[in-house]
Amino acid sequence: MPPRPLVIAHRGVHTTGATENTLQAFEAAVELGADMIELDVRRTGAGELAVMHDHRLGEVTLDSCSLDEFEQRTGFRPPLFTDVLAWAESRIGLDVELKEDGYAEQVAPLLSEFAAADNELIVTSFLDPLLAQLAAVAPRLRLGLLIMWTAEGAGQRAGAAGAHTVLPEMKLVDEPLIEAVTSAGLELIVWDFMAADHAALLRDERVAGVITDDVHGAMAARAASAGFPLAHPIPSDT
Repeated sequence: MPPRPLVIAHRGVHTTGATENTLQAFEAAVELGADMIELDVRRTGAGELAVMHDHRLGEVTLDSCSLDEFEQRTGFRPPLFTDVLAWAESRIGLDVELKEDGYAEQVAPLLSEFAAADNELIVTSFLDPLLAQLAAVAPRLRLGLLIMWTAEGAGQRAGAAGAHTVLPEMKLVDEPLIEAVTSAGLELIVWDFMAADHAALLRDERVAGVITDDVHGAMAARAASAGFPLAHPIPSDT
């Protein structure tokens, strides 16, 4: 079992030349020893599930054309989600962020098959209704609610959506939020973690994982902090 908190590579490792959300970036994350990889899934205009964060590149939107057409018009081809799942099988866990609503029933069987094969998986979204739909069609999936604007009612929102994990942006993370989420029996994973600013969080046993662009720094800081309990809790903003 990997050490905690998990170090989750945000869109793979793309700080040394690889393009984010590509197999090259994912390979770099494995080579660096990340515990999991975070990636983004969108649907093309032809109904294909592709791994890409933004919905457009230049003037071309992914949902306006097929993957082949997108590549012809932009020179870039996002990987198919099915190809990434096949690549990750038995190699590394995935944190799959669903960027859009409307394809829960299409993606659920793929996610369920990956998880059923004993691969670590968490499925996340900012969209409460999408998570609720996934909870209904694939109740065994581990779901997480992403939050970035406000932490108010995060635990209640997650529970209503069928999520077991709350994933706040670091700017929202303080002692009251950590306590509220974990005391409700929910898992806490934070994102936009940077070791230079947030290393103390790695010593808090209530934090299950950190999503970071600085995988090397996070892993080094985790190793350095191992065995040292958090002396002072994260302060409240109030």
